[in-house]
Amino acid sequence: MRDEKCLPRALLSTGLLLAAGLALQGCGGGGGGSGGFLPIPAPASAPAPPAPPPAGPSVEQLKSSCNALKGQVIEGVTVTGTVRFEAKAPLYTAGFCQVLGTRAPFLDIEIDVPDNWTGRYWQQGGGGFDGRIASVVTTDPGGAVTAVSPVLALKGAVYAASNGGNRANVPAQAAPGVWIGGTDDARQSAADYAYAAGGTTLRFGKAVAKAFFGKTPSHSYFNGCSNGGRNAYIAAQRWPDEFDGIVAGCETMDMGGAVTGLMNTAAKAATPAEISPAQYAAAYAAAVTACDAGDGATDGYLANPGACALPAASLQCGQPGANADPTLCLSAAQVPTLAGLLGNLTLAGGATAYSKYNWTNFAPVSAIPGVPALGVTSYGGLGGGFAFLATNDPLWFGAPPPGTAPAPNLASFDLNRDYYVFSSGLQRAGADHDRNAIAAYVASGRKLLSWHDAGDPLLSANDHMRNFATMSSTAKALGLADPRSNARLFIVPASSHGAGGNLNEVDWLAAIIDWVEGGKAPEQLTYNFRVGATARTMPVCESPRYPRYNGSGDVNSAASFTCTP
Repeated sequence: MRDEKCLPRALLSTGLLLAAGLALQGCGGGGGGSGGFLPIPAPASAPAPPAPPPAGPSVEQLKSSCNALKGQVIEGVTVTGTVRFEAKAPLYTAGFCQVLGTRAPFLDIEIDVPDNWTGRYWQQGGGGFDGRIASVVTTDPGGAVTAVSPVLALKGAVYAASNGGNRANVPAQAAPGVWIGGTDDARQSAADYAYAAGGTTLRFGKAVAKAFFGKTPSHSYFNGCSNGGRNAYIAAQRWPDEFDGIVAGCETMDMGGAVTGLMNTAAKAATPAEISPAQYAAAYAAAVTACDAGDGATDGYLANPGACALPAASLQCGQPGANADPTLCLSAAQVPTLAGLLGNLTLAGGATAYSKYNWTNFAPVSAIPGVPALGVTSYGGLGGGFAFLATNDPLWFGAPPPGTAPAPNLASFDLNRDYYVFSSGLQRAGADHDRNAIAAYVASGRKLLSWHDAGDPLLSANDHMRNFATMSSTAKALGLADPRSNARLFIVPASSHGAGGNLNEVDWLAAIIDWVEGGKAPEQLTYNFRVGATARTMPVCESPRYPRYNGSGDVNSAASFTCTP
């Protein structure tokens, strides 16, 4: 993808002449044994300097290109409109053109082209069931721009994002319900969400960049968290030659196992085994109290929740460690539900279907944007949508409408049957991963920066670690001596889903660009966050290390912590 440059012939000829002159200087000779040298001819006139590369298009030309795209069909996508944003310091110092496109039935795409393009292309993944475009710009209610992604504002990259093939603000076109109809539109929307939207956006985005500048990007990147992380891994396996660097966060690299784990928990909804949000919150508070000092700082924050070994059984009503409030302690029927989340989900033969969660507050899962709730969590809402993609059976949805009540199939959920049904079905639908193909992407020399929140309550960090290790072993078998040279997994010290996904929280942007373009592999990053009104920073360590307080210094500063095995 990088441009190759050749020396002009005139310069090459001059080099040969100079080499000949140096060779003559090295020869002895002359009469009378004087040891003189052959005379050096006067140097030829210096060649004219090479012509400077043609200047890029002017701002006026870029404005004209912006307007001219309206109504065009590019890579099967119809340009429905363009918007010109003039520079607005200090938010962004160069103007840009926003290109909006659509492809039937419901795929909408945004491409943002900066005047000061650096040759970079950045594709952004979605989240939940998508349905909305993660725009490069943030506006206030009056439409004024209040923020622009650093992808464009600081790195001058063309930015591309889509709605994943459905429209959340149009009920009849919103996932996952839109997939049930059995129509051609329903099937295409499902395929777009599974994988196809990524390829259409890629082709459209790079073609738009070429329409403005007459050339394709020199460096291309993909970034995403949650479903965007799934999109990122799919980009690595489906379009490996199109991306030099990929950032994949808060997804496990195995949706078949993840959906099995989600539905295993969702099956407890509306039964005596279901745990209420208040009980989950109380259980997590007990874990923080018990394990707070484990990271060296007694600050009410678990920087390493994976090290907390508080047993779920200790929170059962009547136990010494249980909550005194009978509405907050756990019943005998509820303890196995929490214990199941904190332990590996294994199949009858002993294989792990889904790795355990670390201690976290599972209650906030119900508030994850873009994921319909089921009972008290989004496990069945998210899991049900993927179960439908795997089986084409709407009885995996909670209905009506989808995701608002326990799904009929949950009553007969069978771990040892449905794990294989989900895994094989999602592979057929194109919604799951091929870890061998991802390993081949890594072994090819391209860069993969993976990450996860330590206490993610929706998708298990430990399952991500397990599958990342499997992928890395495959990359080594493919001939990559040290998989860390091209792929690394980092753990954000947070107990929520998607924390650190904002580029202002963790600078994945600079990390992947420095790795790809400068050869500087990331060793440690910084997580910027708030606890209440308090601003904090903490190291983001490469797995399996975690931040440990040094014993002195400001507990709110990353400088006071060391990444520790």
